[in-house]
Amino acid sequence: MKQTKRLKISRWQTLGHYFIVIFILLIPGFTLFSLFEIYITDTYDGVRTANELISTIWPWIIPAIAFYFIQKRRLRFREVKIDYTDQEFQEAIERTAKEYEWHIEFNNRNVFRAYRTWNWTGSWGESITITIIKDKDRLLLNSICDPNKMSSVVSFGWNKRNIDTFLKNIVDVKKEFQFKKK
Repeated sequence: MKQTKRLKISRWQTLGHYFIVIFILLIPGFTLFSLFEIYITDTYDGVRTANELISTIWPWIIPAIAFYFIQKRRLRFREVKIDYTDQEFQEAIERTAKEYEWHIEFNNRNVFRAYRTWNWTGSWGESITITIIKDKDRLLLNSICDPNKMSSVVSFGWNKRNIDTFLKNIVDVKKEFQFKKK
């Protein structure tokens, strides 16, 4: 993940993550089946012509392509160049976890992952998962709706808020630690 700067998810998680694209493509899929019947098997008994069927595909294909690229972009890590100590990192994690009620899945020297379960603060049931990969002088951050649950198109701003709040906390902690050293 460090080289690709993309969150790696399993095949089932990928299927769930891109489910919105698959769902949107169902209508064009049925239409393509009708076109197959017209041009290949000559068994079509519907009322629409081939040109009418083709013209109904585009309003579905365009949003499917757009959602594909949106979902693909959500797997990208945000890279932040920052020098930090392990103590500063852990303090920033502690502050953010407390503020957003993160449940820490694991926290080792290379990777941190936590999730926020559903609550009444504007979320409609998805869990938000944040992944942070620690590197020498940078952090790779990603926050997406829980890939183990059904696909969610919106996070109501929680994904951005997770990353922004953590980054604000690590900057604040670094300033406090530098002030204490003086």
